[in-house]
Amino acid sequence: MSFASPLAFYFLLLTIPVIVLYILKVRLRREPVSTNMFWSQIYDEKPPRSIWRYLKHLLSLLLQLLFLLLLVAAIADPYFLWQLKQSRRVVLVVDNSASMQAMEKDGNSRFDLAIEKGLDLVEGLRERDEMAIIVAEARPRVAIGMSGHAPTLRRTLQALQVSDQPTTVTPAVDLGRQLIGEHPHGEVVVLTDGCLPGSTFETVETPPTKSPGSEAPETNDSETTPDRETTLRNRYLVVGSPQSNVGITQLQLRRSLVDPTGYEVLVKVLNASDRPVDCRLELELNGSPVDVLPLELEPNEEWTRSLEKTSVEGGELTAMLTQIKASDVEEESTSVSTDDARTPKTLNGLKIDDRAWAILPPKKIQKVLIVTSGNLFLQKVFEANPLVDVTLMNHFPDPWPRDSLIVLHGEVPETLPEGDLFVIDPATDCDLWSIGPVLENPIVTELNAESRLMTHVRLDNVLVPKAEKIDFHTEATPLASTISGDLIYARLTNGAGRLLVLNVDLEESDLAFRTTFPIMVTNALGWYAGQTGDLNLALRTGEITNVSFERDQLKGNELKLFGPDGSIQEIPLLDAKQENSDSNRPIAEEGSSPSAGNDRESNSVTLGPFARAGVWKLEVDPQNPLAEYAVNLSNAEESDLRPAEELGSQEPLQSLAGFFTRPLWFYLALAASLLFLIEWFLYQRRIIA
Repeated sequence: MSFASPLAFYFLLLTIPVIVLYILKVRLRREPVSTNMFWSQIYDEKPPRSIWRYLKHLLSLLLQLLFLLLLVAAIADPYFLWQLKQSRRVVLVVDNSASMQAMEKDGNSRFDLAIEKGLDLVEGLRERDEMAIIVAEARPRVAIGMSGHAPTLRRTLQALQVSDQPTTVTPAVDLGRQLIGEHPHGEVVVLTDGCLPGSTFETVETPPTKSPGSEAPETNDSETTPDRETTLRNRYLVVGSPQSNVGITQLQLRRSLVDPTGYEVLVKVLNASDRPVDCRLELELNGSPVDVLPLELEPNEEWTRSLEKTSVEGGELTAMLTQIKASDVEEESTSVSTDDARTPKTLNGLKIDDRAWAILPPKKIQKVLIVTSGNLFLQKVFEANPLVDVTLMNHFPDPWPRDSLIVLHGEVPETLPEGDLFVIDPATDCDLWSIGPVLENPIVTELNAESRLMTHVRLDNVLVPKAEKIDFHTEATPLASTISGDLIYARLTNGAGRLLVLNVDLEESDLAFRTTFPIMVTNALGWYAGQTGDLNLALRTGEITNVSFERDQLKGNELKLFGPDGSIQEIPLLDAKQENSDSNRPIAEEGSSPSAGNDRESNSVTLGPFARAGVWKLEVDPQNPLAEYAVNLSNAEESDLRPAEELGSQEPLQSLAGFFTRPLWFYLALAASLLFLIEWFLYQRRIIA
């Protein structure tokens, strides 16, 4: 046996004053009396005892000395050597993923059951054992490091909350092994519902340990530390029962590439059960019904559909699963919400995947000023777009409008106006280029496929006769060029605005008769307006994203991210990454900033990981929103509430504790308290003096 605080034995010196006080003779007080007759008689009957005769009754002294000895031993904190050699490091991995929200028949969620199991394991820790708690979120997080303080471990467990993120048990287990290190007796205990896609369920057995109190042989360190692969083990404690579930596994939308007011919706629904299910999918845009689709899903079927709708305003699109029922599901195995008819009704209580969200960006009316001597094809291709307000002029205006996209056809002024310009078939020189000779048989061979301006654009068979060579005085990004390298379609920077140059004679070329021409114009309008027909991707829970914005968009030094659960995260801009934009930056190509291409200071901030499903809003203030993000579970593995088959054959987890779940000093202090009560009882009964 060893002691953690051997200096505490100096308190045994207190035995000296205890013995002295016990045998010390009390000096009698002198008092004058009228006669000694009575006192002499008492003195003869009970003569005074000597000081050593007080030791005749040693029981009281022995009890007091034993009480002191027990207290001192408790302060010295004794422990056995086998307690050190057989102490364990336990890492508790708690699965708080979305599937842990599923409700069981007893009314508790799987996460509540996991926390109860975790509290039992904390109570089962022995003296010298240590435990750490890791949360298996999208990115594993250490809730508390190695600690043997049971109250702190209990408070940490009780403070954990279930999230909407997917499961990442394997990285959490690897992190737990790092916390255990080279400790000879390590164990990783995973509290989960068994829905662990992509996880490995290896269980490494531990050799039998010696019974508490047995003496360990004296050996060197290499002999006392067993091989780590024979001691480190993983245990999976599965909570909950297999359940059936139907959920939305994907919801994405984008603006239509053909219809300026249209949008396309991609939705997937999974029937993660062994029975056919009938349900209904409802789509709402800003609270107004868009479509209702009845679904008949076969067992384990994933239903996929692409829908086309129209909306100019845009907003928040919500998909909901309602009236989910299976004809051969027993009543007691189905948990159906009894709220109002708008509330999603689910099989067995997992509601997070019954809703999904997406953000549809609004379309704005663009003002377009066309300066041309007359071309019907050019006029009609802009007027065909319902989101464009076209104004025609046959001369240069004075002054140039600043709120319109200016389209110059043919002649251009010597100095181009500032702002957004679209120049088609330039016929004269200006400050940015010079017109050269006519190209001989130009054939378009090179297209910038990476540019959004060229999305779904093909010019390989387009005839461009009488195209003239243009010598640009500034750097130009080619979008379409000939085999000789001459530019047919190019992008430039015009001060604070943007500029496109299309070197095609619309009257001589057949471009105006091809479907690719309105596509080019539609792409250009979206590029100027900062809008695009690409996917407006909804994020998955647990993901991160970046947002870029101009510094002058802000009023203070921080942003606020408002969560769907009412939470508010303040994002200080002092940590934001400073970037200087130029004409060659992709941000100018993407059109995500109206002033991209200038030298204004911009910031990029990383947001996430998003822990809750719903719509998140990034704002400076409620009147100045910067961005909205739709976050969905969108995880077929999390929607499947049936545990992995590999976990079904594992042995049930036994209690961690053996003997001595409390330290020895606790038992010594308890014995001292009992001894004190015994001494008090004997004294009150006059058994001891």
